[in-house]
Amino acid sequence: MNRVQKQYIARRRKEDFSFLTIRFLRAHILYSDIYSEFKTLQKQGEDYQHLGLFDKIKNLEQTLVFDIKEKAHFLFRSEQRGEDEAESIASRFADLERILLEGQAADRTEAREVFFELRSSLVRKSIDSYIGTGYHLFMILLESVYQLENYVPQYRSELEYLNRIEYLTERIGYQFDQEEEHELSHIRQVVDLCQSITSDTLELAAVAAERCMILFRETAEILRHAIEESTANEVLVLNLFKEKALVEQVYGAGSWETILAHMFRNAGAAGDSGAKKAESFVRNACGNIEGLGEGLDG
Repeated sequence: MNRVQKQYIARRRKEDFSFLTIRFLRAHILYSDIYSEFKTLQKQGEDYQHLGLFDKIKNLEQTLVFDIKEKAHFLFRSEQRGEDEAESIASRFADLERILLEGQAADRTEAREVFFELRSSLVRKSIDSYIGTGYHLFMILLESVYQLENYVPQYRSELEYLNRIEYLTERIGYQFDQEEEHELSHIRQVVDLCQSITSDTLELAAVAAERCMILFRETAEILRHAIEESTANEVLVLNLFKEKALVEQVYGAGSWETILAHMFRNAGAAGDSGAKKAESFVRNACGNIEGLGEGLDG
């Protein structure tokens, strides 16, 4: 691989991590609204048929969730080297053990490098694992809600119709012949099975919705570790400036400044805010930042 190719890949990684971060934060907020709506429906015991929850989940999957999963695989999964990586990590832990045993005589620079490498490796794998798991659970939720909206109402109607037929025939004393009895028996068996899958679908949808919400929250915390150590990623910093409100929606009031302060804790003057240090970095790293004046002043 020549120098130009390496530069291209490095630039693409910066861009993709930035896009992954912002799209994940947006997906987090949108899913939080879907989750709240789902919980309300669950609590009220309402029919899911005409409320459009499936379309909202499907739209989120198509516009954000699938792309987030693909970018995570490109950024983190393509780096994995299987047994080679495992051996490398084991080796670095051995190095760290040796350094710690040396005590005060150890080279602190080397220790910091080992700590950084181990933490970075763990964060990368965790992000990919969380996002991959979250995507598959999201698809389970999507399918479960589809069935809640389309099949479950039909199953309930079929049970009502069957009960009415059985009540009516009993009341008027209608006598089934052998073939009718055979068909009605099979209908009853299938309807009973459908009621079982209705219960299972409701339970599965509830579990998937809850687990997806937990994974969004936990992934956000792991992703924050990666964000705060991406000091050299000017594309990410620019996007963080533009998306201050989004950052604070996910991480809470004041988190935007806290994140930037952590990112640039070793840069600039001691009394400068994180935003000021980040602004200085962006102005030095990027040629054209017009249009970001409002964000940079914020």
